[in-house]
Amino acid sequence: MRALDLLRADHRHLQSLFERARGTADFGERREIFEELRDSLELHLELEDEVFYPPFQQRSDWFEVVEEALEDHRLLLEMTGELASVTDREEFSDLMDELMESIEDHLLEEEQELFPALLPVLTLSQWEGLAATMEDHRESSDLEAA
Repeated sequence: MRALDLLRADHRHLQSLFERARGTADFGERREIFEELRDSLELHLELEDEVFYPPFQQRSDWFEVVEEALEDHRLLLEMTGELASVTDREEFSDLMDELMESIEDHLLEEEQELFPALLPVLTLSQWEGLAATMEDHRESSDLEAA
């Protein structure tokens, strides 16, 4: 489904940033990568929170699952906020590694468990409409596209 493909493309972009971050020990470069990671993550989570998850959240059988995903999003955003204010190199490196691991765990859970389970919930037409809405939202977002 195109909607899931859009989210998976965001996931691949985030993972490419993780690889870049892990490939350098330079504090300034890691900080720049973090800024790009934060912007990309914020856009991705906004897209999921405001467009992707709401149709599923309306269904009582998916409400708790979606709430758990949204809580993960809140925690990831808290982590990025905390990391943004860190100036100590070692603390920054440790928190950056923790953030990347937390994001990777979240993405893996979405892709391996949640997305496949959601496929039969919507009709093909609903999936197409959701993808179009996601694309429109991304284009009109104040945040830069990933």
